[in-house]
Amino acid sequence: MTPPGRETVLVVDDEEMVRRLAARILAGEGYRVLEASGGEEAVRVLQRSSSRIDGVLTDVAMPGLGGRQLGETISRCWPRVRVLFMSGFPARRIVDEGELDPTAPFIQKPFTSEQLTRKVRQLLAEPIEQ
Repeated sequence: MTPPGRETVLVVDDEEMVRRLAARILAGEGYRVLEASGGEEAVRVLQRSSSRIDGVLTDVAMPGLGGRQLGETISRCWPRVRVLFMSGFPARRIVDEGELDPTAPFIQKPFTSEQLTRKVRQLLAEPIEQ
């Protein structure tokens, strides 16, 4: 088991600036960080490195394989990997449009480094459902 704050997190966002910022925040807190510019690339990274990845931070709205579909793929293929969704749209709107399950872990963009770190810690501290 990886010590808290030393886990590996895959950050997925088609907006490079947001992706790099989130990656820098998490790396600054001691997490190992991998990056992907979209859902398809994230799946390739998971196929190569899933045994090392503890969590995925993904944008909901991306071209191609979006966040919801990526989350479903992760749940099906890599059930021990936890997923935290993020979006610039309010959670209620995304849920109402069917893009996010109302119980899914979510963080609203823009977020502070403290908010992101807290959410990722909470996500990775939760027991894995069998």
